[in-house]
Amino acid sequence: MVRFTLRQLTYLSETARQGGIAQAARHLNVSAAGIASAIDKLEAVTGLTLFDRFPAQGMRLTRAGEEFAIQAAALMSQAAALDRHAEDVAAGRKGAIHIGTHHALAQQIVLPAVLAFRESHPGVRVEVMEADYPKLIEALDAGEVDALVVFDQGFDSARHKCEILMKLPPLVLLSATHALARKRQVELSDLAGLPYIAVSPAGPGPSYLQLLQAAGVHPEVPFQSQSRELVQAYVGKGLGFTLVGFAPTQNRTIEGDPVVARPIKEDIGHYQVVIARTHRSIHSGLIGSFLAACGSAISNSDIKANQGPTGP
Repeated sequence: MVRFTLRQLTYLSETARQGGIAQAARHLNVSAAGIASAIDKLEAVTGLTLFDRFPAQGMRLTRAGEEFAIQAAALMSQAAALDRHAEDVAAGRKGAIHIGTHHALAQQIVLPAVLAFRESHPGVRVEVMEADYPKLIEALDAGEVDALVVFDQGFDSARHKCEILMKLPPLVLLSATHALARKRQVELSDLAGLPYIAVSPAGPGPSYLQLLQAAGVHPEVPFQSQSRELVQAYVGKGLGFTLVGFAPTQNRTIEGDPVVARPIKEDIGHYQVVIARTHRSIHSGLIGSFLAACGSAISNSDIKANQGPTGP
């Protein structure tokens, strides 16, 4: 247990610097009695004679006092640095935040938010974890991330609180050479008999395919893949269609084939993009600022025009 205070060390240092208690008292604007008492207590708890005292000539550190004062100066410097760091963190100038997200949202929302946030908070480190839904929930509950920017695939309201960022209705992704690509909107009846390319597994909550099935369309599913990019590639080769939240970047697949994304005329439901935190999470101004940047990333981009990588 530490037996002395930073104030006592400050009085020790200033007395040594000024060569006497009276001079130190004037410089620090405190009473000489207060400094004398602090030094006496410091010597008592350390068992050291820190000063040689010379009547009418002031005070000088002993050899033990010199060694102690060097360590005291280092400790006070660390304490001052810690105090500045605390002020910077409280003011949002320094610190770290940890965000979890999906692949689809990392590019469209989180990356633009990170870039904008770093401009306004250059001293803050942002760490982004990209994983599947179960791992993200596990990381959130374990406190490994401060918040999630994810598709709402079923949160436990007893543990989590969610704020809706945007609603994302599905788009029909088609080869640019498909006859339906010429339409501005696709009707459910247009999809009858067309094969569906599915992302598998889709994760908790209803998939876009399940929304389609609930609306009465039950396509055959000849191809499934865990890779959204490969699903897009199948579509680009004309092997079927899929439903997405965001169209591929520049409307091309990884194979270079042109694709188009068309809205569905009928309302078959949507996914919600949410900010999720635990009820026990501590409110942080930094987290609030970053999540506001996520909202701005949506408002200031083409996301609402549904450009970008696929959704769930």
